[in-house]
Amino acid sequence: MMVQTPDPYGLASGGPIGISIRGESSIKGAIGTVDGIPISAIDPGAGQQFLFDSENLLSVSLLTPPFAPEHISVFTQEGYLNRNIRWASDHFGGEVSQSIGSFGFHKTFVRLDSGLLPTGTKFFISSSYAHADSWRGNGSAPDYRYNGTFGVTQQISRRLTAKLFAVYDSMKGASYLPLTYAQASNLGTFYYLGYNSDPQSLSYSGYNQQKFKDYALVGEIRWRPTSQSTLIIKPFYNQEDGYTMGTGLPGVKPNQIGYWSIHHHLYGILSKLDFHYAHTDFTLGYWYENIQPPGPPTAVKAFNITPSGLQFSNWTPLLVNPVANNVFNSPYIQAKRSFGPVMITAGVRYLMEQIPTLSVYNGSGVGDVSPSQAVSEAVFRYTINGHTDYQWLPYIGAVYRWMPHVSLTAAYGRDNGGPALEMWPKLVLSGMSANAAQNAWNTTRPGTSNAFSLGLSITHARWYLRPDVFYTTYNHKDVPINVPCTTMFYNQNLGVGRALGMEIQGAVEPLDDLQIFGSAAYDRAYFTQNIPYGQTTLPTNGMQFPDVPKFLATLGLRYRYHDFSVSPVIQYTGLRYADSLHTQPVPAYCITNLNFAYHRPVPHVGAFTARLQLLNLFNRHYIGLVSQNYVQTGASAATFYPGAPFTVVGSIGLQF
Repeated sequence: MMVQTPDPYGLASGGPIGISIRGESSIKGAIGTVDGIPISAIDPGAGQQFLFDSENLLSVSLLTPPFAPEHISVFTQEGYLNRNIRWASDHFGGEVSQSIGSFGFHKTFVRLDSGLLPTGTKFFISSSYAHADSWRGNGSAPDYRYNGTFGVTQQISRRLTAKLFAVYDSMKGASYLPLTYAQASNLGTFYYLGYNSDPQSLSYSGYNQQKFKDYALVGEIRWRPTSQSTLIIKPFYNQEDGYTMGTGLPGVKPNQIGYWSIHHHLYGILSKLDFHYAHTDFTLGYWYENIQPPGPPTAVKAFNITPSGLQFSNWTPLLVNPVANNVFNSPYIQAKRSFGPVMITAGVRYLMEQIPTLSVYNGSGVGDVSPSQAVSEAVFRYTINGHTDYQWLPYIGAVYRWMPHVSLTAAYGRDNGGPALEMWPKLVLSGMSANAAQNAWNTTRPGTSNAFSLGLSITHARWYLRPDVFYTTYNHKDVPINVPCTTMFYNQNLGVGRALGMEIQGAVEPLDDLQIFGSAAYDRAYFTQNIPYGQTTLPTNGMQFPDVPKFLATLGLRYRYHDFSVSPVIQYTGLRYADSLHTQPVPAYCITNLNFAYHRPVPHVGAFTARLQLLNLFNRHYIGLVSQNYVQTGASAATFYPGAPFTVVGSIGLQF
């Protein structure tokens, strides 16, 4: 897996995060789940990457295709991360920590757990504040990030338990300047290029920023009607309010500052019934989720720079009212049974995905008002109707415990990918007729993949080895299309391809206090057809997918000496390409991180922990994140973010 962020702390103000897993690069951002709940909007704000403090997470797990039906995410074709909440402890206690680091970074975190009360109640409450300066140019990223979290668990009866998790997050900060490909190809000159401190400049950091407030509620009701059955219901809600402003926003002239007003919400419910019958474990489940746009953009206005600051100019053609939202409905059934040393899991999920219906308005003459008021005052232009796509997503997998320390796994599954919503701004801004835009929107559909995997796990007292081979075919893959001899880029669900590769993970303990670990992956993920484009075709057959390196590797060790530990880690990322025709190669790079830790129990109190991290130890200059979001520079479909330079971060904490 390859994860990229524009900053060393993962705090870039609502900024994009890139994740690449087994030949599939997520261009939708940090899509994932929390306690198995898909509380992640398709786009475009801070979302779940800011909502959850790492200190409030019990663990983070990587899930890779193919997926059993019970594993639900907005998109599963790409693989995803699941964050497991650290719910309230049975014992009274708490935690306080302070972190500081390079580029003005500091974060304060406090948490208090009530312990189990006589009423069968236990809860926790936490708060945090974080700040960091931009390591490129002027501004803070974020200027501030406040987070408040509350979680409660109530034992109602021996068979019935209820949980509620509530979180509020407020952040504001300057964006990181995305580079053009020409700039990214000359990092000796442009590595530290960022926004400046001149209010009369388009590149002023105060005009290129983001601000968001997010609220989320996650519930869980767990009822055991019998000793062999469990009903779990998980409702959830998330609201996001804020804005992104800056250059490069769709529909904004090159000499203007754009303001993208973002107000949307999502809600849904995840439910399942687990029961045992005829020596088989069954699961019946249903997922419903309603996601309100933006994602794609719905309200962008433009401002001119004047000696006294920004002055409203006009609403862009991207003045849109969502008529119907992104909606997911998905029932599923799954069965699991052991046959001696073999465990078989099989099932199927039926996915109904509704693409949004959007009405476009002419905002000429409308003033600097809210998006809803602008729509009420604007002239209706046309409506582009969404559609509903239907998919069967079957799965079958087997685990064979060959010997006590050796097991074999094999699985097949069909997974769903993202529709090419990135095409929306270009449909509206291109000037094409309503019928032509409707025809193009009709090509937007979920991508699909058929994934096969074969794995081996060997575990012994002092070492383990886990090689996996995978093969995947793709249809309707969302890809950035660049038309030869032009500067035109266009995302569409036209990619057809396959991925064939191997991953291997392992670790060994040659000494009681020394562990050596590593992983490596080879991934040949490529198009198997040329891509049709209008009256021509693009020669993509045989080309590696955009932003997918063929080689990834990690090597590290961890050495413990009494209460101290040290862990150097080397990470290698191979050559990749930002576009479908391989006109924009992104060089390979290797970075080294060095981590120190000290952990000591404190009698009658708890435990004291201190950590020191040296990130990008040798100050390697490289391109990390390749982004294909709505904010662009020039005509390119992709923009580029340099990886952070040498960074030092330290923290101390006390658990009691």
